[in-house]
Amino acid sequence: MATDPFSAATAPPREERLGRAFHRFWTAGTLTNLGDGTLATALPLIAATLTHDPLAVAGLTVARFLPWLLVAPFTGVLLDRVDRLRAMTASSAVAAVAVALLAVAVATGQATVWAMYATLFVVICCETVTDPVTRITVSRLVPGRLLDRANGRLEGGRLVAQECLAAPVAGVLFAVAAVLPVAGAAVSYGLCAVLVLTVVAMLRRTPSLVAASEDTGKTEPDQGTLRSLREGLGYVFGQPLMRALMLNNAGIMIGVQMATAVLVLHAQEVLGVPAALYGLFVSSIAVGGVLGSVSASRLVARIGRRAVMMGGYLGMGACLLMVGLLPHAWAAAVVWSLLGLCMTVSNVAGSLFFQTVVPSRLRGRTSSASRMLGWGLAPSGALLGGLLGRIDLALPFLVGGLVMVVTPLVFHRAVAECARLSDEAAAELAADQDR
Repeated sequence: MATDPFSAATAPPREERLGRAFHRFWTAGTLTNLGDGTLATALPLIAATLTHDPLAVAGLTVARFLPWLLVAPFTGVLLDRVDRLRAMTASSAVAAVAVALLAVAVATGQATVWAMYATLFVVICCETVTDPVTRITVSRLVPGRLLDRANGRLEGGRLVAQECLAAPVAGVLFAVAAVLPVAGAAVSYGLCAVLVLTVVAMLRRTPSLVAASEDTGKTEPDQGTLRSLREGLGYVFGQPLMRALMLNNAGIMIGVQMATAVLVLHAQEVLGVPAALYGLFVSSIAVGGVLGSVSASRLVARIGRRAVMMGGYLGMGACLLMVGLLPHAWAAAVVWSLLGLCMTVSNVAGSLFFQTVVPSRLRGRTSSASRMLGWGLAPSGALLGGLLGRIDLALPFLVGGLVMVVTPLVFHRAVAECARLSDEAAAELAADQDR
């Protein structure tokens, strides 16, 4: 396969460092992901001690997805009006306070399922701010030629914190005292707010970093909220390329959710994974993800962004198909790890589009709209996976894998154009910053 013509321009020199500002930002994002993963494990455990109603426990999932449907479009408008790093500081502080109040309720025996719904809803509302900021603000902190490496570090940190560390740490803390994982999540969010605030201070003291980026997140102050919202949604859904990329992302998300919805049943009943080892089986995806995070930038430089993106998308679908067909747990765990690698390299390679090609003043709304569509359709994929699982537990993996293979093939031209524009924009940004 031919090497991408822009790879030489965007390949980062190995000796060049990402800088202190980025590493503080990376630490802040990793702490947020650790808090998210801890809550995702701890809240269902606490809910199970308060009620035996499956519907009541499942309500936590509803509270997790609703903000992406109801709030994300408006937080996108916010992120295109204010300094995004300051918005991340404020949202992390709000999440810390909300979770700290829940920790007090748990410690005093006053916690209720409804209190957990409310807390999780607030936390995910804050996540609709912090998640887009983490993804689109990197270009403000590192030179354009280092963006792929920086994105890989961010994705690796997320996987290690949220997929590897959070679940076992939360489980151990919960076994000691139910309040501990909740209090730990509050501390994680609070430290994130402090670290991002120090990044803001560093940017103030480093004029070259501020001058190197237009990504401050400010639009016309006299533009109304609804008009701003219509402009952002119009940009996402009105342009053929953006619309195709969003549909591609949604199709892949649906395919993944079809499989993960019944993963625990498939692992235990088909593959024979003991309950005690299920966490280890699931965490194998993070092993591949970490490998992908450290190799993504090199793969982009060596074989080209389009090949990495398409290979990652198709590889994820192939891995789901294999998990549905393989009879042995160890082989499925290896394939699940490969799925994590494919997912990570495709995410890293595709991140540049939102960081460089999308106009700075629209990045908040564009990123939020993308997440709104993908996360908004996730429950439908999970529901379909559950229905197929009633017939045969392998079906969600087979059908989901086919969906994930067919979707990028249908939108392959949009993926190729996304890769081309990303490389051109990154090369131009690197050239401007070197002048």
